[in-house]
Amino acid sequence: MPEYVDWFVNRTKQFLGFQKMLARDTPKAIMLIEAPAEMGKTWLIQKMRHHCQQNDVPVMHVDFRDRRAHDYLSLVRRARDQMGARYFNHLTETINKFTSLDVNIAVESTRPAGPVDLSVGDISDISGGEIIIAGGDVIKDNEFHIQADSEMARRAAEMRINDAFFACLDALLKKGPLVFLFDSYKDATPEAQNWLRDHLLFRMGEGQLPDALIIIAGRETPKLGPELKPLVAKTGLALLSEEHVREYIMERRKIEGLDLETIFKTCGGFPGLLAKMADVAAVDAQDDDDWL
Repeated sequence: MPEYVDWFVNRTKQFLGFQKMLARDTPKAIMLIEAPAEMGKTWLIQKMRHHCQQNDVPVMHVDFRDRRAHDYLSLVRRARDQMGARYFNHLTETINKFTSLDVNIAVESTRPAGPVDLSVGDISDISGGEIIIAGGDVIKDNEFHIQADSEMARRAAEMRINDAFFACLDALLKKGPLVFLFDSYKDATPEAQNWLRDHLLFRMGEGQLPDALIIIAGRETPKLGPELKPLVAKTGLALLSEEHVREYIMERRKIEGLDLETIFKTCGGFPGLLAKMADVAAVDAQDDDDWL
């Protein structure tokens, strides 16, 4: 996501609801924002992410329009990298156990003849002990893919990696709330949707992630089961008023000389269309005709 620019207008109800959730002044912990295209869903997600960063709240953000082939491994890696890799060393160590290649290199030295084994060892040595999140060096991810010779082995790796991720997350939650922001849910891969449903949302429903917040925005949002109903706040987004258009053009974008009534009628109150019109107006205002 590009550097945050405070062009946010309206959406006060949703943002205040998010702040209330963050302060744990409500039992709601999942916000579903469902609205058509060009309604400002990404504006709202950007505002939430910026608020978290300004207040040192660990936050993970994914915009599924990036067209990456997201699966459970890419999602836990992104959460780790955005929330603070130092808190997820156990996760990275577990990932490396399942993705490292076994390499045997024969060398000549004063040592007895034979290969030098550089493998990381058997996966059974992954400890499930207490997760320590304070201080220490960050373990580097080798960024390889899962090495498995059968579907059963691949599933076992997935289970162990997810278990490690949520163990680290549980330790991090002891320090305070954290936030997951998912934008453009309709564009999520089936693998990403499965991870959200079967792991993240499942654990929320089981009460295993206290003080974790999940915000999902999109033209469509997931259909959640009754066990999650007490945690869910669902909202749409209304069109901008003419006053909101004036605030955006005059106060946020600092663009002068536009016919605001015409701008409002043309954009129809859609934030996305308004932003595009403002971009065109801003470029036109910067044209330099001295070369003519």
